[in-house]
Amino acid sequence: MANLSEPTPSVGRKGADGSAPAGNHGPVTIDLLPGRGIRPPAPLPELAFGLGKAELIRLLAPHGDALPDGLSDTFVCGTAWALSFTLPGLTVTLCARAPGRFEEPEEAEEPEEAYGLEVVFVSRNPHDDRPPCPVGLHRVDVFGWPAHEVVEALRAEGLALPDPDGGTVRHGPLHLCRQGPAPRPPAPAPAPGRKARSASKARHEPPFTFGSVSLSATDHSEPDTR
Repeated sequence: MANLSEPTPSVGRKGADGSAPAGNHGPVTIDLLPGRGIRPPAPLPELAFGLGKAELIRLLAPHGDALPDGLSDTFVCGTAWALSFTLPGLTVTLCARAPGRFEEPEEAEEPEEAYGLEVVFVSRNPHDDRPPCPVGLHRVDVFGWPAHEVVEALRAEGLALPDPDGGTVRHGPLHLCRQGPAPRPPAPAPAPGRKARSASKARHEPPFTFGSVSLSATDHSEPDTR
């Protein structure tokens, strides 16, 4: 069980991948802000839920040096629009809910500009070799520590999270999951004279880290980016 007093899996200490963020919530940290939105690393501005696509583009346009890959339109099933950008080791996707998803049909003929930011996805980018930017939630680095330790630390911050069984955790507008299939090391050959262990016996899941997180403005289920 993780020691929640000292040490804790906080932003600013070394994570499971050996990365060492430069100080608690320093300029290289991206913060998830429940009920508000997301705060990317400085000098990028806070991106609040409810902002429209054009406003997000306007806010991020002056920061080309911090976003060398730019800001791109992307497709996410079930959304009115989606924009994405990359940070070291991460992909960030900003989404608006789909027209007609929660409205009556006669109210669903709005242009995409009428829909504001509702869901933020952050995921590890396996094609980026740079040390990943820490992703903070209540001062906990949600990608940098074993999943069970992250859950324990967030519980200490008052979140009633379930156990991360099966590689996923949902709590209101928050969704954490392991990216990719669970690793399954090959079973060792039985020693001479011993029978192989029955496959029906329960196995303890090996430790794993989260690789994807989404935060919604509401408790509605978010669209699927996988």
